[in-house]
Amino acid sequence: MNPVVSPEGSCGPARPSSRVLAGAAILLFALVVVSAAFPLADENQMKLALGLLLAMGLAGSLVPRTGDFGRLALLLFGGFLSLRYWAFRTFETLAYTGLWDVIFLLLLYLAETYGIATHLIGLFVNVAPLQRRPVPLPEDRGRWPTVDVLVPTLNEPLEIVRITLTACTQLDYPREKLAVFVLDDGGTTQRLSDPDPARAAAARERARKLQALASSLGVHYLTRERNIHAKAGNLNAALGVAVEDERGGRSAPSRNPGLGEPRPRGELILVLDCDHVPTRDFLRNTVGFFLADERLATVQTPHFFINPTPVEKNLGTAGESPGENEMFYGVIQLGLDFWNASFFCGSAALLRRRALVEIGGLVEDTITEDAGTALKLHAAGWRSLYLNKAMTMGLSPESFDGFIIQRSRWAKGMIQILLLRNPLRLPGLSSAQRLCYLNACLFWLFGFARIVFFLSPLMFLVFNLRVYNASLGQVLAYAVPHLVASYFVANRLYGRFRHPFTSELFEIIQSIYLIPAVVSVFLRPRSPRFRVTPKTFSLEHDALTHLATPFYVMLLFNLLAFSAGAILLLNRPALIDTIVICLCWNTFNLFLVICCLGVVWERRQLRRTHRITPREGVHLLDRRRGTRVDAVLRDLSVTGAGFEIADRSPLLSGRLELEALDSGGRMHRLPLRLVRIEPFAGGVRVGCRFEDDEETVRRAIVDFVYGDSARWKYFSELRQAREVGSLRALFRLTATGLKASLRHAAGLARWVAARRVPRRRAPA
Repeated sequence: MNPVVSPEGSCGPARPSSRVLAGAAILLFALVVVSAAFPLADENQMKLALGLLLAMGLAGSLVPRTGDFGRLALLLFGGFLSLRYWAFRTFETLAYTGLWDVIFLLLLYLAETYGIATHLIGLFVNVAPLQRRPVPLPEDRGRWPTVDVLVPTLNEPLEIVRITLTACTQLDYPREKLAVFVLDDGGTTQRLSDPDPARAAAARERARKLQALASSLGVHYLTRERNIHAKAGNLNAALGVAVEDERGGRSAPSRNPGLGEPRPRGELILVLDCDHVPTRDFLRNTVGFFLADERLATVQTPHFFINPTPVEKNLGTAGESPGENEMFYGVIQLGLDFWNASFFCGSAALLRRRALVEIGGLVEDTITEDAGTALKLHAAGWRSLYLNKAMTMGLSPESFDGFIIQRSRWAKGMIQILLLRNPLRLPGLSSAQRLCYLNACLFWLFGFARIVFFLSPLMFLVFNLRVYNASLGQVLAYAVPHLVASYFVANRLYGRFRHPFTSELFEIIQSIYLIPAVVSVFLRPRSPRFRVTPKTFSLEHDALTHLATPFYVMLLFNLLAFSAGAILLLNRPALIDTIVICLCWNTFNLFLVICCLGVVWERRQLRRTHRITPREGVHLLDRRRGTRVDAVLRDLSVTGAGFEIADRSPLLSGRLELEALDSGGRMHRLPLRLVRIEPFAGGVRVGCRFEDDEETVRRAIVDFVYGDSARWKYFSELRQAREVGSLRALFRLTATGLKASLRHAAGLARWVAARRVPRRRAPA
């Protein structure tokens, strides 16, 4: 990928050459659509496909030198082959051969049409990713706008909230122009007076502790009367935007009694989830954009997660491949930015207060208030931009159940936007913005297509239904070039951020649970309720999640299809072409299902604080002996750190001090207590805990662990994938999933057996 780089200081529309590129892309895409339906004999189609695939290979190799126009040629060739296949499917394969045949034939055709449509719109979105640089702030601090930091919370552990609030108070910005607010939706009057005495007491205790924490950090504590409209209502209440409740009344924000805290009044609003810890330079890198463009409403930055998703954790692939969200934040958001359609993602974003007030606050009629608000801002003529610089550290869902809760909320919210605020009909949007938002909404229908793709080969092999009317020659001339081109383009666009076939795995593992969620929104668009993603999770032993049953049923269906296919080969050898194609298709599905079986076994997890693995040169000072040792920092969290020392016999006592310089030249000195020391081939490994009895030390630890954005840049680049152009990635994931499933099952069996062993009674 070779993104367009916005000149320093530019945050408005793209440069003129980019406008030319956009116009050329739209024109050429239109020509491709028109020409894709020209009829050709199968042998000529085969020659055309081979020629275009060779041209794609050449264009792909030239992209680093030809830049945007080389990438445009690659996308056009790939899009043309996909459209040729769709035209072939539409005009030559849809024939009536029986009622059940045609039902599943049309379902497969619609699923393929959906996949090709979203693929082509995705190519349009990513024509010219826009990479921006931070805009420096003026030397005159009097021109700097005031900023309010809003941290909404409901029931998250206070230790998580404490770390985020501490980092917010350490933002590198003038104190007189910065205010931090914690918005406690767990301490509302409604919750404090809950009819259940136990819940009311728990809410009062948590509110008391959070108020004390806010007071100790110099943070303003705000709450409100009632829990309406979830996170959006909480933010709007803090901003002083009155909201409608379910009974038609108006709900104004309420301050915590007795504290007399002011409401947020800053010109800019930094929104952070309570588990999103900002780096010191967040405002320094984002505020300047607003001074350069008066119509700029939002600056979104990436969500960088310190822990893997349950899919990556349970498969054991964490650290070996990019995180699941990195394709969106590393590629797609840059493409959206080119069309002035980058999304507000709910956190790690800076917003202009005046813009929010103009549109009536954050959108409250969808549970994805962030995308809904961005859509409303764009329709009102405001601009957005995306700065691809990781400056917050967050937490992914830690259990498979939490993962599904989060993805179901996203799916429901985006379908709500499609139904309640149809971007194709909403006034004020450009044509490109309509396509970008439509693509984001339609994406969440993938569950239907994935299930159809899973069932289609079964329908032929088990029930002998003709779901696909094409010869082997036509499959080789049309279908195979389309698939090869699609994967080649996807690998070129997303290869550094997504391994091949990883998207298929993430989609099929969500499909079973997202289909009912999406259907419920189509039936009742205003019915979904916001569910907070669980932030902590611990497990004493490997366990099978209660959501695993559908995947074992799918495995049985796969195995049944292989048996039926063997019988078909013996009894109907004339259909060998179709049988072989369906068996290959079923094998691909089997690989994905086996990967899913590795995911639904939750791995044992006892650690409550996540660690990062930097490789930074530091010094360890022995506070008793006064000696100083060179070390490499290899393991770090807010509770402790691990080091490697080349000396096999370093003189270390139990009390140490860490001395480290960050990327900005700031010296950090933190007290440590030696916990363990063990030899390895290159020296010794040392494990230490921070001595954090004092508040000043706890703040210094947070500043060292989370304050340097260069550390997150290092980890982002470390996790980027190398481009892979074969099936090896799928085979590796399948093997990993199979081993993980068998290992977890064996471990669970041993644990159950151990618990069933009767204890011997002591003799009387």
